[in-house]
Amino acid sequence: MNRTVPSQDSQLVRLLRADFYHLFRSKWLWLSVLAMLGLSFGFVSMQYSGMDYVVMLDRVVFLPLSFYGVVAAAMISLFVGEDFSDGCIRNKIAAGRSRSAVFLSHLIVCCFSCVLIYLVMLAVTIGMGVALFENNVTTAQLLSLAALGLLTCLAYACIYCTLTVLIGSRTNGVVICMIVSFALLFAALHTNQIVVQQPMKNGAPNPHYVSGVTRYTYEWMHDLNPTGQAAQLSSMDCRSPLRLIVSNVMWMILCIGIGGTGFAKKNIR
Repeated sequence: MNRTVPSQDSQLVRLLRADFYHLFRSKWLWLSVLAMLGLSFGFVSMQYSGMDYVVMLDRVVFLPLSFYGVVAAAMISLFVGEDFSDGCIRNKIAAGRSRSAVFLSHLIVCCFSCVLIYLVMLAVTIGMGVALFENNVTTAQLLSLAALGLLTCLAYACIYCTLTVLIGSRTNGVVICMIVSFALLFAALHTNQIVVQQPMKNGAPNPHYVSGVTRYTYEWMHDLNPTGQAAQLSSMDCRSPLRLIVSNVMWMILCIGIGGTGFAKKNIR
């Protein structure tokens, strides 16, 4: 009697059910939610109690995003890495699941988890901000920046999921993803110092201001970096929203291509 091989779509649905079940039972997801909520409470408290002037809502609402990339790196590398350390990846492939479906399922679940963490953090921060600070943000402005932030979270999810799947080890995946997250953070700090400079400072030419091709290059580097995007959102000053959208779409396409191809050739132990 011939055994029917499940179609690609059927395989993906079954994998998604299993991976979502694993996600909602994973302590790493809920610890990450708590970590971002802790950052929200911390940043809001500092702004509320530590300033001797009236703080506007735009100074607070996206501030926790500054460290979102570090939390996302830890959560995804631990969550996906568990499937390798527990042998779940090997068992899925041995059971006849295609590698492309396995990779895509993990990518979708990671994207969902990053969006969930982001939305919970944003809802709590907005709620506290509206209650404690003077509102100077329009609904349209908030929604447009929130949508950009969502794309940034998807880029983070794709980057760290792809890295962990290609590394194939929870321990090594955590180490590499954390190194990458802090590298992106320090790179964003460097490029931000350059792109925020104004041509004039205190009525005189600013010697630290760069222009022309050099400035354009730094702006692209800042916008390509998801942490650079988070820095712009935290100050609610996105110079080129279209460039942020293009950068995030590029990250997603690149990760899907590299991750899918690399995982198809990977030796699963």
